[in-house]
Amino acid sequence: MADSIRVVAFDLYGTLIDVDALVDALRQYTPMPEAACAAWRQRQLQLSNAASSGRYMDFDRITFTALHEIAPRFHMKLDPSSTKALIDAWAALPPYDDVVPALKSAAKSMVPMVVLTNAVAHTARNALAHASIGDFFSHLFSADAVKTFKPRSAVYEQILTLGVAPSEVLFVSSNDWDAMGARQAGFHTVWCNRRRAVLSPKPERTIDDLYALERVLSEYALTAF
Repeated sequence: MADSIRVVAFDLYGTLIDVDALVDALRQYTPMPEAACAAWRQRQLQLSNAASSGRYMDFDRITFTALHEIAPRFHMKLDPSSTKALIDAWAALPPYDDVVPALKSAAKSMVPMVVLTNAVAHTARNALAHASIGDFFSHLFSADAVKTFKPRSAVYEQILTLGVAPSEVLFVSSNDWDAMGARQAGFHTVWCNRRRAVLSPKPERTIDDLYALERVLSEYALTAF
């Protein structure tokens, strides 16, 4: 008999929200916006990993620090105004094209959907509102509440406060390390491999985009609260 899923949880940036859209915001500040975007995101994740095992900084502060660290490499001259514009861009990014159709399909099951993110809660809520997808989710869980970052188990375990067992959660992320961190926490996991990366070992399930999520959900018994 298929396992019963009572909550479907999603990562935010890179899974629901298109981080590559930051390239447009970066164009006026650097001749290398694509490379700057990739470097900013990479450094952001490196700093969050370091903060999990050392001195904690919230994700907004990490985003600010990462931007200023990578700026000289890409000939970016930042002042308070340009810095604010680029930081604010994180709360004004579009969803991927597959997100709304996937969420509409998943919502038919009546199983609660939640967001679990490293982002500070108010930034994440602003991002969801700007992307016009906030109403799909019953809860938003932020790593800031436990003062550490994914893939630490304490971040994922916040979802269990909804009164569900780990095996009753299906977690969806475009980050392989995030999906595997959720798997270590006992969740069922889906890696949305948007960049067609090669990974071994692989998470529990892998899909190329969220259009395939409906097929994955059909493999489980979905139980609404």
